[in-house]
Amino acid sequence: MLPDAPTPQPITQADKFQAFIEEARSPLIFGAAGLNAMALREAQDHAGPGMQSSFNALYEASIVQRESSAFLGKFLYPSLLKQDPRYYPSTSHSFAGRTTYAASRLLITRNDAGKATINTSYLLGVLTSAAVATAYRPYWARTSSAVLSDFGSTIGSDAGMNLLREFWPSIHNRLQGHSPNFVRKVEKVSGRLTGAQAPTDPAVH
Repeated sequence: MLPDAPTPQPITQADKFQAFIEEARSPLIFGAAGLNAMALREAQDHAGPGMQSSFNALYEASIVQRESSAFLGKFLYPSLLKQDPRYYPSTSHSFAGRTTYAASRLLITRNDAGKATINTSYLLGVLTSAAVATAYRPYWARTSSAVLSDFGSTIGSDAGMNLLREFWPSIHNRLQGHSPNFVRKVEKVSGRLTGAQAPTDPAVH
């Protein structure tokens, strides 16, 4: 049995919409779109002269796919299928356990009642958005294999994003613990100016 996070509070429609907004605004979206575009660029090297899409065109299609995937997978489908699109960190203390958990969240999620279920919302969202993105390409590139290629590359990049979500807080805390004193002082001053909470003293971690 994979380790799971504590039982969350019941999710609302507003929570699901907020999950979509956070996903759509994440800088990771643009990085993942760039990786998708590069993978698709490599995959079309076998195409004949004049039948290759430019990187800009592939990147634009990837952005459309990522944004539509966020809307479909984080809000629309979860609302229709009564599933929770949020990511909950693992409670495991082992690297292997946390890695397996993070990757498995692409296939396993929770329903609105907090019970584990197949992550149909995410899978349908990625597949639908891949089909939408393919429609933005030249007619010779609108194939079922292009949709499956987009689907696979998105799954791969999202697995990486889940790993980052899982491990980044720990990495960030370690970096804070080794940052120079003047950097922590600047963070505290900026926190006072912006109203943000000052970072925790690394000695207590």
